[in-house]
Amino acid sequence: MNLALPHLSIKHLLPYLCVFLWAIACYVFFQTTYAYHFFYQEQNQLFLLTWTYCADYLRRPAWLASLAGDFLTQFYYYRYAGAAILTASLLVLGDLTRRSLQRIGLRHGAFAIAIVLMTLFALFSLRHSYRLASVIAVDGGCALAWLAMLLLPRLPSTRAGRALMGILLLCASALAFWMFGNGGFLFLLLLIIYSVAHRRQQPLGLSVVATALPLSLLPLTKSCYMMNVGDILAAPGLGKLAAPEWTLEKDWATDDEYYFGNWRRVTDMVEREKNPTEAQLFFYNLVKAQQGELPDALLRFPHNYLGTFEQIGAATPLLIINRMNDLYWALGDMTFAERAAMQALAFSPDNRNARMVRRLAEINLVTGNRAAADKFLGLLDHTVAYRRWAAQARANGDFYREKAKMTNCCDTLRKSDNAYVIMTELLRSNPRNLVALDYLLCSDLLLKQISTFKRDYDMFVVQAHAPRTTCRLYQQALMIWLAGTNANPDEWRRYITLPDELQRFQAYNQQRGSAAFAGTYWYWFDTHHNEKP
Repeated sequence: MNLALPHLSIKHLLPYLCVFLWAIACYVFFQTTYAYHFFYQEQNQLFLLTWTYCADYLRRPAWLASLAGDFLTQFYYYRYAGAAILTASLLVLGDLTRRSLQRIGLRHGAFAIAIVLMTLFALFSLRHSYRLASVIAVDGGCALAWLAMLLLPRLPSTRAGRALMGILLLCASALAFWMFGNGGFLFLLLLIIYSVAHRRQQPLGLSVVATALPLSLLPLTKSCYMMNVGDILAAPGLGKLAAPEWTLEKDWATDDEYYFGNWRRVTDMVEREKNPTEAQLFFYNLVKAQQGELPDALLRFPHNYLGTFEQIGAATPLLIINRMNDLYWALGDMTFAERAAMQALAFSPDNRNARMVRRLAEINLVTGNRAAADKFLGLLDHTVAYRRWAAQARANGDFYREKAKMTNCCDTLRKSDNAYVIMTELLRSNPRNLVALDYLLCSDLLLKQISTFKRDYDMFVVQAHAPRTTCRLYQQALMIWLAGTNANPDEWRRYITLPDELQRFQAYNQQRGSAAFAGTYWYWFDTHHNEKP
């Protein structure tokens, strides 16, 4: 018996090598330059491992694609999983496409078309709103088409065989649109091409009618899904060509590293940027404030942004809504942190956001509302990625009791989320809240409201004996107020505790606007327009 392996030529192996290299390139690209997009998608859903939750997908169009896609998306939580899952999904699409085209009869070019199709859907995936479920949908449609092509040649060419063929195509088409939504269009296209290529063995008219009939009946499901026909046909989502979202990737990089507790990485990433975005500066300043270094970092960037005085409304971008709870949490106002988390949850896809559920659990642990905390922790207990965090949160009572000392004890009934009012109330509740103090004073300075700064400084630093009387930034701002009000020498001695800064201020007045004093509040005050903090 001859057991020799068949000879494989370079020409035969080349297509497989191209696919392999494409897969490596795809994984490396998404993992090294787009990893934080995966974290964003994972955090904007909450997948529960319960039968009730999974059964709820049956009420949606493209239910199987959505279920499978969302199930796999939860693993994006792990740093290297997102790029691997997406690459594998695209490879499945390419392989099924290649096999389908070869069943149709295309011997040359099947690999090339498969690679083009994989690349197209990889480009669709550059948009942060494009879900993995959409890739799974075309995988499913292509898989059903390939299976149908395997079965059709095995049917007899008799009248009964043709009837069975029509029933098979009708059922497969209905399943394609029911389970995979817009993936049914790929199924339809491949089966029609197959029928054209094999019209002698398979009647073209029968194939077109049998495969297209479920599509014509989709409008009848409008009342079932409570959606318009266009949304039903597009489910779980159509792709659009887009350029890489590099700015969003950088924003989410700082956001997620802050979320994961890698604060050193946040500061390193932002300080390497020449012109950080508002989102990057927002999380950079959150880190600095909680490290007690916000006054030292405020003037590091010409156009800084604290996020204070942002008010959430109908026109507020979702990305701002998503991060405002972090500001209120750091400041210590649990009422507005909860409000911001609820708003972000409401505007998330399907009103499910794992990150906001986690934050709501933390808030209720701080406020002592154990029943509400257990509700949110109970949800996280049924997840893959957050069940361990939920157990740790239950055992971390000391941290939340310490956090409770910084909360707002004043009446929180008010018309708007004006951060100035929130910060003053927090300081009246607990003068030791240095995060709120620095945000308050630094916000005054970015608005160039020197009189307001002086009033707040007197109330929350001088009268409260806060350890900020030697802060260089605040000393420089006080000198502007003292000089502007022609204060007497006693006031200068009372407020100015750094003699060397006073000498520098006198030198600056002799050459105002000189770049030699860049980095001081005097220089910034004279050379910058008002900024929104």
